[in-house]
This record gives sequence, structure tokens and C-alpha cells, in this order.
Amino acid sequence: MFSEIIVDTRELEAPEPMTVVLNSLSKLDENTSIKMIHRIEPLMLFGHLDKNNMNYKVVSKNDDVFIYIWNDSFKNKEIFKDIN
Repeated sequence: MFSEIIVDTRELEAPEPMTVVLNSLSKLDENTSIKMIHRIEPLMLFGHLDKNNMNYKVVSKNDDVFIYIWNDSFKNKEIFKDIN
């Protein structure tokens, strides 16, 4: 069974969103991904994810930014292809 950790950081001030999502990265495994909800694109986060070989997809809808994060062992990667 696959699970998604939802990290809603829209009401948090910097650097709290970064801290919250970085703490959640340790929970990623073959069955778990993260859905981060933010009000802006967290550009500093992307650099960290790239350096640590994490996969992510960014989708903007209305006033929200959704960042889907998963590692290479995640077994259900195809679900991210249809998200837009």
C-alpha cells in the first residue's frame, strides 16, 4: 500500500517550510512520497533535493504550489506523470 505524507506549509514563515519538509525526507521509502503545499516555489529546496538525488514535480494551481517528492526506490512513480 502506498502512502503520501502531506506537508502543508502555506501558513509557515521561512525557514520553517524547509525545516519541516527536510525532516520528512527521512520517511521516504519504496511506498511513501511527500506532497508539499506551499504558497511559492521553494527554490532553495530544489537545490537540496537535486544534491540528494531526490525526484520531484512542481505543479501550480490557483494560489498554491504543490511539490511532489519521492526517492528512486518509490514503486509507484507512474502516478506523478498524470499530475498537472
